[in-house]
This record gives sequence, structure tokens and C-alpha cells, in this order.
Amino acid sequence: MLPRRSYYIPFENCDEALKCKDRNNQIRFNSLNGNWSFRYFNSLDEVELEYKDELFNNINVPSVWQMEGYDYNQYTNVKYPIPFNPPFVPKDNPCGLYIKEFNLENFCDKRDYHLNFEGVDSCFYIWINDYFVGYSQISHSISEFDITKYLSSGINVIKVLVLKWCDGTYFEDQDKFRMSGIFRDVYILERANQRINDYSIKTNVDLVKNIGYIYIDILDTKNKPDIKYYLFNDNNDMILSGNIIDDKIMLKIEDVQLWNPEDPKLYTLLMETKAEVIKEKIGVRVINIEDKVLKINSIPVKLKGVNHHDSHPKKGYVMSREDMLLDLKLMKESNINSIRTAHYPKSPIFYELCDEYGFLVMSEADIETHGVVELYGLGYLENYNMIADDPIYEKVIIDRIESSIIPFKNRPSIFMWSLGNESGYGYNFEKGLKCARKLDPTRLLHYEGAYYADKNRKNDFTELDVISRMYPSIDEIQEYFDKGIDKPLILCEYAHAMGNGPGGLKEYDDLIQANEEFAGAYVWEWCDHSIYNGSNKDGKSIYAYGGDFGEYPNDGNFCVDGLVYPDRRKHIGLLEYQNINRPIRVIEIDTVNNKVKLKNMLDFRDVNDIVQITYKLFSDGDMICKKEIKLDTLKPKEEKWYDLSIQDLPKTIVTILFEYTVKLDILLYKKGFVLGYDQIIWPNNIEKLKSFKQLINIDEKEKFKINYIDNIENNIQITNGDFKYIYDKRIGMFTLIEKGNKKFINHPLNFTIWRPPTDNDRKIKNDWIEAGFDKLDVRVNEVTIEEDINSLAIISRLSLTPIYRQKVLDILVEWRIFSNGLINCRIKAYKKLDKPFLPRFGVEIKLDKSYEDLSYFGLGPYENYQDKHYSSYLGRFDSKVSEMHEDYIRPQENGSRSCCKELCIKNDNSKIYVLSENKDFSFNASHFSKEELTDKTHNYELEESNATFLIIDYKQSGIGSNSCGPVLEEKYQLNESEIDFSFYLKFSENNNN
Repeated sequence: MLPRRSYYIPFENCDEALKCKDRNNQIRFNSLNGNWSFRYFNSLDEVELEYKDELFNNINVPSVWQMEGYDYNQYTNVKYPIPFNPPFVPKDNPCGLYIKEFNLENFCDKRDYHLNFEGVDSCFYIWINDYFVGYSQISHSISEFDITKYLSSGINVIKVLVLKWCDGTYFEDQDKFRMSGIFRDVYILERANQRINDYSIKTNVDLVKNIGYIYIDILDTKNKPDIKYYLFNDNNDMILSGNIIDDKIMLKIEDVQLWNPEDPKLYTLLMETKAEVIKEKIGVRVINIEDKVLKINSIPVKLKGVNHHDSHPKKGYVMSREDMLLDLKLMKESNINSIRTAHYPKSPIFYELCDEYGFLVMSEADIETHGVVELYGLGYLENYNMIADDPIYEKVIIDRIESSIIPFKNRPSIFMWSLGNESGYGYNFEKGLKCARKLDPTRLLHYEGAYYADKNRKNDFTELDVISRMYPSIDEIQEYFDKGIDKPLILCEYAHAMGNGPGGLKEYDDLIQANEEFAGAYVWEWCDHSIYNGSNKDGKSIYAYGGDFGEYPNDGNFCVDGLVYPDRRKHIGLLEYQNINRPIRVIEIDTVNNKVKLKNMLDFRDVNDIVQITYKLFSDGDMICKKEIKLDTLKPKEEKWYDLSIQDLPKTIVTILFEYTVKLDILLYKKGFVLGYDQIIWPNNIEKLKSFKQLINIDEKEKFKINYIDNIENNIQITNGDFKYIYDKRIGMFTLIEKGNKKFINHPLNFTIWRPPTDNDRKIKNDWIEAGFDKLDVRVNEVTIEEDINSLAIISRLSLTPIYRQKVLDILVEWRIFSNGLINCRIKAYKKLDKPFLPRFGVEIKLDKSYEDLSYFGLGPYENYQDKHYSSYLGRFDSKVSEMHEDYIRPQENGSRSCCKELCIKNDNSKIYVLSENKDFSFNASHFSKEELTDKTHNYELEESNATFLIIDYKQSGIGSNSCGPVLEEKYQLNESEIDFSFYLKFSENNNN
């Protein structure tokens, strides 16, 4: 194998270098992608290298063979998929033999031919024309071989034998589906005999004089070529040219245009030898830490980051340029500015796109040995460092660090190298850090595994530039700053975005903004890892996760933990993160002078360059005007007051929605895209909707007239005009409410504290089940009837107690029926258990499925909860019950709307209103029962009930991030000793209010 070098694809001449945008069109680039002959073997012992047509099938390269019908898919997080017996792997080691003919009709014996593989899992052997060429491993590294002497003009044959497991498997225990094969591009480069092999490009800036410096070092050549250089600016104007003498030169640029993630200016460098040209895109920038603050070009930076695996639902590890570009576009739209390449280097194309479109990349080495913590009887985390601190593995660690840095050392988007993931700490990583520093002293070094260093060992952390943590709680982070830190803090993983989540993002962002030393954080993770497995009978996509392939071991749906679905539809969690990181913020209002103070949250750019602001004024949720704020200029982190053209505000609930919209097509943004919003609820001390009094319409002077009341043993039956109510004294709830022949409610209402556990409830749900929250028995102890001048009240004292467990709640509930048919429900509930906290507390109403249309005044338009509502705003929204369902791959609680004051759900004939006088309520409306969402493990298995389930909640507990992160914050836990809840129910025909 050839020595590692900077990644580049040589050009024939300068003209081609300036015009060609796609390496597939370069003269010197010969792609071997496409159809190969392929034979799968269950074991290395079965391998036959001879080609026999009848035994081979076609396979596409790049691909992984599990997605092509061979072997099986397996998802495991921490556990090794093979017995732990390094360096040995199982005897039954599946293999794939790839064979391809390729034509070198223009073969030139004065040229060199280099074969490149950009990614093969896990290791491979190569033959050209039956001559053995070499071997390589490290799945996510570029492997380059000189195959010149094995080639001939015309047809040549390449054979590649790929093994599923090798000793490298012990160092590639990342949280992902385990797949095999040639999963990145394969190509042959035609190289001039006199050429540059490797080089280094570094930059620096005199920020006072605005002068940029580019340092070019030619590190390796063949046959000592003469080298010319040409430098072009961002407009493709040549600004410098000359010769590189003695293999190095410094280029000085006056009035330099600096690279940063918000304005990624790139210079183009051509290095020309006699028969070859190398092109580099150069971003002039400097990375530094000053006073424990991370800076780019001496400007403090906040990392709004995400962890990104290579994952595609139909192709596995294979990511095309279009796939990468789609992910980056979605990230840009979501105000994400930084990417951690979890947990291995990316394709070279990925880094080039990050250079071009502006992302700060933490590029990670292909190292993870997490499985050591699962070894039997050895102490779990105490065992973390067994490979990290064993000198026998030093060369392996160093090799992997070198393979991650050397090819990409010239990429401006990379601001930090990460030495790997979840592999403990010790001697090998201390050596690795020194190696990384020597290879590249210009970038920062990161390694979170240092947190697990043996406290009884004298550890050396001097080469680490940042403190890195995963999933600390808010209190833990605050403790860091209270005690004082000596390096910037980064959360390389936080806010586990699994299923309905993450919650609590606002609290983390508050700490990031409040502390200069807090550089930022990376959500785990970008996309749900799931395998597309066809469709069900209804045409719904089947996405499979761990265990769906009968594999052992597996970690279930723990891989379904992204901000986007496998097909890249956005989760609500991504919309939440997007608005948390909005580019402008309202930070203060002046209600006397009708002014608003705005802050530019960008680090480098005047926000007026790319964003325009409109604001909409609403009265009780109805828009009454729309206007624009002219920014003129708002520099990075600058705050300014702006006038609002509003006066004579109505005596209603007044809200103002500020929308931040892209004003032109730029980078990956499209004009008109909304990057975020803020909302002001005008403090005019009005809490009731104007419509509330009209809808309840209680005449306090009208005497309540009872047509009929029958208080028999189990039921109370009341008729009031043409209304009829049946109340079951055994459950303290109505079982029938009808008017004329219209049955609004024909099933018993019930109290509920259960919610179908979210993925972030995966730990607390065991406590909920143990406490019996999912199987409550109602005991009514007393029922009384009270008559008032204009109403009748049924009052019940009851308790909720699970079988064989103690009481959970005592409840006093009053159902007051008014003359106009209105019902007011007043509940006082007393929690008897200190722990655990309740999932929710509410009243469930089972309606006919025809109740499909709904409108509400509350937080919308997306699902929202106590700690997950920043993608929503207060307003009036119309929807359908079927559209309220958020279709998570593993079914769970979803679709709640909180902070509601008014809800109307209707069918063609009738309406049911839920109204709040002062306190807000939350609600769910779904065609899926709680039991269905609890019991089913895949969304394609869900069966709609012939009903609409409406749950009116006092409150739900928050969502949090406890699938992997800290426990839910206490303030978001529904653990009140006393609950006071009230709402109105109104029933009417559809042609009435």
C-alpha cells in the first residue's frame, strides 16, 4: 500500500482544473464503480478465487452486501458482534469475492496507475490479473495501491476479497448497523511520472491589517518536478502566481477574504507540474483558544452541532454526493453550523461540500472499543481502559489516527480532530494525541474518552484542547462553571433525539449562551438508522431495527434516534432544535413605546445580509395585520431596538409572531425559507379568549329545570331539555351524553395517568409499570347530587389503585350541568405516592371515529410538551385527528398540544368543545388507543380503532432525553401532591355555536 497522502484527484492541465466540477469527468480519474461479479461465502475456509460464471451474481459497487440480499443485518450498540478474543475472529467469517474487468485502452507505460478504495468494511485483499497486490483494513480510510506493474493495455481483471471480520473489528465497535463490503468509491488514478505526491497547506491571518498568509509545503514528490502555482480568489480572478522553490512558499494576500461557516470564502490554488495539475480549495482562517474561549479568526464561536453517521435506509453505509448534499441542506436550514463525523472519517466529497457550504467539522478517527465494558465480571466502566492503556495496541491506535488526519489535513472546514469515541483513556491515546499534534499543530484536539481515565493512574491531558462530555445534566454543567474550568467545554453528545424528543433543549442553550467558555454541543444524532424492508398491505413503509433480523446480540430500536426519519423527513425534534438556534432573537420588549430589542445570534455575518423580518399581529389567534422590520444592519451579536407599528390594541389575547425568512438564494438556503421565529404575548393582563363567554353562554338568572332525574343503584340519569346524561356512580364518570337523537358520548369517560412510553421514557417506564400506572382500578366511595339555581352538580369521591399495589390518587370530581347543556368539570386530585412521578393526568373520552376535524387555540402547529415546545407558538390552528398523529417508527406517546384554552372537535353533525376559563389544558386526539400505541413495536403494525380518543390533560410530564441522557428535570416531572384542574364541555349541533 502506498504511503498516506493528502486527498486530491490530479488534473490533466490548468484548463481542466478550472472548468471541471465533477471528479467523474476528470481525464485522470477512472471509476471502477458499477456492476461487479460477486460471490458470497459463509466462511473464509470456503473461498475459491477462480471465476465460475454459474456461481457468481452481479452486485453494485459501492454497496454493502447485507442490503443486496446476502448475510443478515445486525444492529448492536456497545456489545461486540463477535466473541471477545483479540486478535482472533470467528472461524466462520463471511466473505465476499468481487471481480471486475476494466479496459485500459489508453494504457501508457510512462505513467503510474494508483488504485484507490475510499471505504471497505472490514478488510480486503486485492489481485490484479491474478497477481497479489496487497491488503488493507480500517474500514473508513482511503487505501491506495500502485498497480502499474500488474497492468497491461486493454482488458484487465481485478479481484477483491472482503472479509466481514478482522482484528480491526475490535477497534470499530461503533453504535450502528454492522455491514460489510465495498461501500465507498473505487477508482484508478493515472499519475504523471514526475509529480507531487503529498503537500500541506496551512493558513494564518493578521487580523489588524487584514492580511492572509497561505503556507504551502511540498512534503513528497517523484522525480523532483518543477512546480508553478496560481492563486484565484472567490470570483475566479487570478491574484498571485509564480514558482514553488525548495518545496515551500508563503503566499501573502492583502484584503484577504476569510473563511467562516456563515460566509465560506474559498481561494483556488493550482499547483502545476509538467504533466499534471493539482487543485485545492483554500479557506483562509485561524483556529484558536483565547481565555478558554473557542475562536475562529479570533471571533468567539458557538457550535450548534449534530452527530452524523453515514446511513441510508436502502443503501446502508453508502452515501452519494446527492445524499450528502441533502443532509447538509437540511442542516443549513435547521441552523446547524457544526458536524461531528461520528465515529469515523467521511468520504472526501463530504469535506469538500462542508468547505463550500460552510460547516465546522469535528473529524473523528475510526476508533471505538466500547465493547470492553460488556465483558463478564470485569467491572463495566472500570474496564473501559483495557485497550486504551495496553501498549500492545499502540501501533493500531496511531495508525488509525494517522489515517484520519493525513488525507484531510488541508480541509478548511475541519477545525478539530477527534481521536475516536468511547474507547477509554491511557498510554495509547497519550501517544496518539502527541502524534496528532505533530501531524497538525494548527487544529484543536478532542477526545471525550479522557473522562474515563483511571483516577489511580498519572494521566497526561496536556494535548487535549477542550473538555468534552456526553449527556451531563444541567446541574452537572453548572457545577463545571461554578468550580471554574481551564479549557472550553464541548458536549460531543447530548439531547438524545430518540423517538419523541429531545426535550429540554432550551435549558442547555441558556447555559451555552451564558458562559463564554461553553463552546457548544452536538445532538445525538442526525438520522434514524433503520433498514427499509418493503411495505405492508396498506402500502406503508416498513423500517426495521435491531432484532428484526433475528440477530444476536442486538440493541433493538436504540438506533432509531435521529432528528430526521430514515427518508430524511424532519422530526419535530429537528424543528425544535432549529428554532432554539434561530439566527435572530427577541430579547426584550418595551410595551410603553411599542418597541422590540433584537439580537443577531450569528457569529460572523450581518444578519441583514441573509434574513428579513416580518411580524404578524394576532387577536385571540386571528391575524389582524402583517408588517416588516427594516434591519438596515445588525452585526454579529449586536442588539438594537426597533419600532413596532402597532397602536390601539384590542382588549383580547394579543400575540405578535416574528418570522425570520431567508431573503435570497445563498449557500444551501432558498429564498422564503423560514429559519425561525419568536412570539410575544402582549402583557395586557387578559387571560380569557373573547369567544369563551360566548361559548359557555351561562345565564346565571335562569333557573335550572330538570325534566327528569333517576338516581338508581348504579346510574344517575338526567334529562335537561333535549339533553340526556347518564352518570355511572361506580366509576364517577358519564357513560352517555346525547341531545335529541345525537349521541355525543356513548362510552364511559375515564381518568388516565398512563401514556404510551416514549423512547425517552424507556427507563422510568419500568417504575411506572411497577407502580401499576398502566392498570388502575377505580373505587368510588361517595356520590352526592347538589342543585343550584341554574345548575346541578354530581360530586364523587374516588381513588385510583392498581391491583396488588397501594393507592396512587384520591380524587374529588364535580360535574356541574348547566341549563344550556354545558358541563363544568372540576377535579382535585391528591397524589399518594411520592415516587415515581406521573406520566400524565387527564380525562379520556372515547368518541365515534367520525369526529375527525378539529380546531384549537393553544401551542401549535406541531406536537408540544412542557419541555419541547419551541417549534410551536400560541395561536388558533385547524387540523384533523389523523394529522395529529406523529408516526414514530416505534409507536409511543405523540401529538399532544399544550397551553390550550379552547378546542373544538367535530363531525358532520355535531361539535364538542373543551374550554378553559383561566388555567390551560393539554390534549391528545388520535384514532389509536393508548393500548395500541403501548403494545405495538413498529408503526406499520398499528391498527386504527373505529373511534377517536380525546384525552384532556391537566398536564403531561416532559419529554427529556433519558433514553441516553440525564433523568428528566424535576420541574418537568408531574409530581405535584395536589392537582387542581377544571374545564368545560359543550355539545352542540354543527350548525350552532
